Amino acid sequence: MNKMNLPKALEFKKILERLAEKAVSGPGKEAALTVWPESAFEAAELSMRKTMEAETMLIKRPGYPMRAFSNIEAELRRLKTGAALSCGELLRVAGVFRAAKAAGPLAKPAKDENVTLIPELARGLYYDGAALKRITDCVLSEDELADEASPELARIRKAMRRENESIREKLQSMIRSQNDSKYLQDAIITQRGGRFVVPVKAEYRGNVPGIVHERSASGATLFVEPAGVVEANNRIRELEGEEAREAARILAELTSMLYPYQKELREDIEILTELDLLFAKASLGLEMKAVPVTFERKKNLEINEGRHPLIDTQKVVPVTVHMKNGIHALVVTGPNTGGKTVTLKLVGLFAAMAQAGFFIPAKSPVRLPVFDGIFADIGDEQSIEQSLSTFSAHMKSIIFALKHAHGASLVLLDELGAGTDPQEGSALAQAVLAELDTKGCTILATTHIGELKVFAGEREGFENASMEFDAATLTPTYRLLMGVAGRSNALSISQKLGLPKHVLQNARNYMNEEHVEYSRLIENAEKAQSRADRMMNQAYQALEEAKKQRRRAEEEAQRLNEKRKKMLEQANEKAIEIINEARNTAEEAIKETRRLRKQDESQRTKTVQKVRDKLEHKKQYIEKHKKLQRKVKTLQPEDIHAGDTVTIVSMDAPATVLEPPNGRGMVRLKAGIMTVELHYTELAAGKGQEQKQAAERMSRITLSRGKAVPLELDLHGQAVDDALIILDKYLDDAFLAGHHEVRIVHGRGTGTLRNGVQQYLRTHPHVAKQRLGEYGEGGIGVTVVTLK
Repeated sequence: MNKMNLPKALEFKKILERLAEKAVSGPGKEAALTVWPESAFEAAELSMRKTMEAETMLIKRPGYPMRAFSNIEAELRRLKTGAALSCGELLRVAGVFRAAKAAGPLAKPAKDENVTLIPELARGLYYDGAALKRITDCVLSEDELADEASPELARIRKAMRRENESIREKLQSMIRSQNDSKYLQDAIITQRGGRFVVPVKAEYRGNVPGIVHERSASGATLFVEPAGVVEANNRIRELEGEEAREAARILAELTSMLYPYQKELREDIEILTELDLLFAKASLGLEMKAVPVTFERKKNLEINEGRHPLIDTQKVVPVTVHMKNGIHALVVTGPNTGGKTVTLKLVGLFAAMAQAGFFIPAKSPVRLPVFDGIFADIGDEQSIEQSLSTFSAHMKSIIFALKHAHGASLVLLDELGAGTDPQEGSALAQAVLAELDTKGCTILATTHIGELKVFAGEREGFENASMEFDAATLTPTYRLLMGVAGRSNALSISQKLGLPKHVLQNARNYMNEEHVEYSRLIENAEKAQSRADRMMNQAYQALEEAKKQRRRAEEEAQRLNEKRKKMLEQANEKAIEIINEARNTAEEAIKETRRLRKQDESQRTKTVQKVRDKLEHKKQYIEKHKKLQRKVKTLQPEDIHAGDTVTIVSMDAPATVLEPPNGRGMVRLKAGIMTVELHYTELAAGKGQEQKQAAERMSRITLSRGKAVPLELDLHGQAVDDALIILDKYLDDAFLAGHHEVRIVHGRGTGTLRNGVQQYLRTHPHVAKQRLGEYGEGGIGVTVVTLK
């Protein structure tokens, strides 16, 4: 299949350069620069699905799955010939196995990842663990083997170090000697030709017996190998030869371990390169805050708040383009520098990116057809004078599109009909649009020619659109208004700039009545469209927010209901347990009573006391259980207001709230004649308050969503029981606020609070998963919680 046509003006290559920056490997970076859009529907859809899976796995897995690796084509050719690889070549081949090992876990997706394509791809990876370990252990760098590569190499290098030390000791002794040091130019030891020498003054040559290896440029210094170290230097040279032969043997051995895996290594490179590209696309999509594209076989095109990826994110203005319900051609009008050309490029670039498997920086959903070619005549038409050469260049691009485009093509025409006589330009533009329409192409054209607005308004499948212009400030807003033809705004701009009124009036007189009325209608339509868009947007946002709040309220109500059921079940189980215990105690008491008849007075007194002690113990146990039940019904800070009647759990006594909970959770109360301060967890609803609180709870759930919930909860210094109560409330608030991830700070300490928090999190209904903080997040003093 031929490569689909893609105009340079869309700057698709710049997107590929950004993709190459995200790739981690040399082959991945090279492949990134050659990515091209798929022209077949199934291939484009498959490419998009792979990127979606890569994004899913990238988000859900803690570490980046790809490792750097090199292009080993040259190494594979050497392997094929049977030649031994060098240290550097072995490291590069081992790097492929290492990358394959790192990417291996991709073959086993987690249950919640719902991916199939990437695991299937990763299952084709292979690495030899033994060969990888052996090379890693033996090769230290591009040109160095480890001493431990073999016992013989370790022996040789140990002997070399011993000889070196011996030589240095002898030469140092010579340097330190008062007799010999006066013959030396400098008190240093150096090497010439791999042999140790000392610098001797030329006039003392006869005083230092040995071999002269070199003379300085001035002739004043001779580099002499003293006779006492000649034999040791000779031994070193012999050991160096042995080292080279042993190193060659080791490299040949390591190479032989890789020889059987030439096919697997080639397949690894191919698979790893594709995986590198997929995760680079996913990483780029996350950086651009982009969304996946849904491809449609119908010619529906829907881009919501698309942001051109090559424009500064602080300056880019989102553009919305909809071509649905049989509309396949859009004629865009508006002032110069109003954003028409950028809109044209955005649509073309988005189509190319989507078909190459890129996510699109826009608001979901994005729906696009699959084009088998994109044709464009796009240029800067801001100059006042149009030359024949410019018009000719335009026509060449248009003729090329007319010749090669067809029903599955996207055609982008910028400033159609410009550069020549307005009447002839208008006629040519209408003829070109009609011909492309007959071919069934998807068309986006920009123009200043008024007749084309009428043409688009009358022809089936065509629609007008315009770039919004603020006449009050004489500036474009860069917003595309669908269904509204634009106007030049020339008279309005001239009036704002101070053109005399009589000149403006004469200009209007020269314009025919129909044109004036048409401009007025367009102006009213623009205002109505803008107002309708704002109202629609506000209504849509309100509807979405209402849906969210209703869904969260339903979920919270269900959670509270399940929690209540669980508490009742636990209470019933405990009550049955207490009843059984009481029954057993009563039966024991009856038995003891029967035995009393057979006992004397002193024994009878002891037995009665023993029974009373058992009953008192059971009574205390039941009272403790009653207090535990009351704790379940303790109040939350937002439930406590000044003037409320509450119950002090420990005393089972009523009290009046004087001041609601402060920052530490302490509540000021009046109980009888006493004024006390207690933590809110020690309070329960007073009589008559419980039904009122139950009725208000759901409304407070909704209202509390508006408050800001921090992303971090600090539990330093809290007792475990108190901390868990605070934690439960915080998780509820964070869940209702829509937080995805929060941090629980419990400190390092003895680990008691950390263990209690983590044990509690394992069973909490809002918690999806938890982990200890990493370096830079607080380490083991912090637990990072992912909410459902």
